[in-house]
Amino acid sequence: MARWVLMATAFAFAFGAIDANAARTLLADLMTRQPAGADEPAMSALALEACMRRAQDLDRTGVAIDYEIAAIDREAAEALLLQKYLSAELPMIGSYDEPALNEFQRRVVRHEELAKKFQTEFPLYQNKKNAYDTAVDEFEHTCANRFRRGDLEAIRAKLDLK
Repeated sequence: MARWVLMATAFAFAFGAIDANAARTLLADLMTRQPAGADEPAMSALALEACMRRAQDLDRTGVAIDYEIAAIDREAAEALLLQKYLSAELPMIGSYDEPALNEFQRRVVRHEELAKKFQTEFPLYQNKKNAYDTAVDEFEHTCANRFRRGDLEAIRAKLDLK
């Protein structure tokens, strides 16, 4: 079973199933948008403030998700390295003395721990990432309109944004 998990991990890395892209900077992107022209419709100051607060929340969530996948990536890389090391050691195991066998067993146990941890954590990460992506899509749809420059400056001051 552990070999299957590690093979799936290797496949995921090789074909990009683990998408470790940096979180988007929604707030910065929103604040650098061109304001609406004098004759264009614009979102209200209240809607702009709600969008800016939502962008802040999504930015924080995106960074947390990035840290989470980075930790999963490190552990998966360790598991893959251990798998290769253990596979290379198998033919020599009969010549090991007791301390070497104990070290081999310690590596096997660590490999199993990492495989179980990956089986638990990666689906949770995927759920969080999917929810985040859905929230970003909703944000993009809801906050697509332009705004008045004066409203932006007032809300930046109110939220203490630079």
